[in-house]
Amino acid sequence: MNEAEHTGHTELVPGIPEPIQKLPSDVMQVSEQMVLLTWLAFGVAAFCLHKLLWKPILRAVEARESSISDALQGAEQARQEIADTAARGKQLIEQASDQARAATDQAARESSALLARADQEAKALAQRRMADAEREIEFEQRKAVEAVRLDAAQNIGELVERLLLKNLTEEQKRAYQADILSEVKL
Repeated sequence: MNEAEHTGHTELVPGIPEPIQKLPSDVMQVSEQMVLLTWLAFGVAAFCLHKLLWKPILRAVEARESSISDALQGAEQARQEIADTAARGKQLIEQASDQARAATDQAARESSALLARADQEAKALAQRRMADAEREIEFEQRKAVEAVRLDAAQNIGELVERLLLKNLTEEQKRAYQADILSEVKL
């Protein structure tokens, strides 16, 4: 087919400018040179894209993947730390509670021991005061008994002297007095 046949008898397509419609139709025909140039252009474009875009894009994707995996690991570590902190907090609360219970129990034991000790000391003090009072009473009783004996001895001595003065001789009176006085205990 020659060019005249191609261009001479074509109908115009509405919406496409006329100069484009009047172009020769062999522009779209495939030739070996066109295939070779297309492959060459594709290879150059692929090489340029590979060198200029593909490697940086891959590095960016790898960097992004790395940052995402680091962020996920950090989040997991943070979750683990939070769980550990919560467990430690719970353990500390339990320890504090146990220590508070132990301190309360210790205080109760110490207070009961102090009360028991105070009670014992009070009883011991009361016993000492009672013993002191008993000794004082006993001392006062001895003193009173001694005073009564001395008074009785004087009264008896006076009475005996009066009796003896009336009926006995002087020698008999002295012997009798000595005998009576030896019987009276001072």
